[in-house]
Amino acid sequence: MSRAVGDAPRLIRFALKAPKNVEVEFANGSQYKLPAEFLRVLSPAVDSKIRSISGEKVIYGRRHVGIMSAEPVGNYGVSF
Repeated sequence: MSRAVGDAPRLIRFALKAPKNVEVEFANGSQYKLPAEFLRVLSPAVDSKIRSISGEKVIYGRRHVGIMSAEPVGNYGVSF
């Protein structure tokens, strides 16, 4: 089931805890600490796309990824 854009919880806090984490908090009270490795693996960027072997992703070299800066993009995006 997809959610309408108007139903999405509003982001009230975004904090870069360089170099390894991003912390976000939403108006509905949910809070998340997102590791750089997690964000890199789920990135839509071409270099993060990995071929599937037996239906599982094999990912190398992401454990030591860090985030040095974050810039807002448009009304809701973030560029790391």
